[in-house]
Amino acid sequence: MRNMSQEKIDAYKKEKSGRKQAIAKHKKNVKIAKITSLVVVVAIVAAIVGSVLWNNFGGSSSAAAESASTEVSVEATAEDSVVTESTEAVSEEAASEASSN
Repeated sequence: MRNMSQEKIDAYKKEKSGRKQAIAKHKKNVKIAKITSLVVVVAIVAAIVGSVLWNNFGGSSSAAAESASTEVSVEATAEDSVVTESTEAVSEEAASEASSN
């Protein structure tokens, strides 16, 4: 019985001698966990806010859509002017032939 009691005493002394280091390590781990969590939360909030601002105030999709529509309308205008010039030329030829006949 005396050996069991002595083992308990030795275990208690060993735990007591490392208690300060264990508490310090635990506090350090808690601080690291809090800081990491804070950084992750701030990053998520910044990503959400950035996404909302990007979508509301000039994302690349709206700028691309505007430039694409501008290009299409310019191309359509150029094609229309070529068709109009051809039609005018044909009309002038017809008018000159009609006047000469």
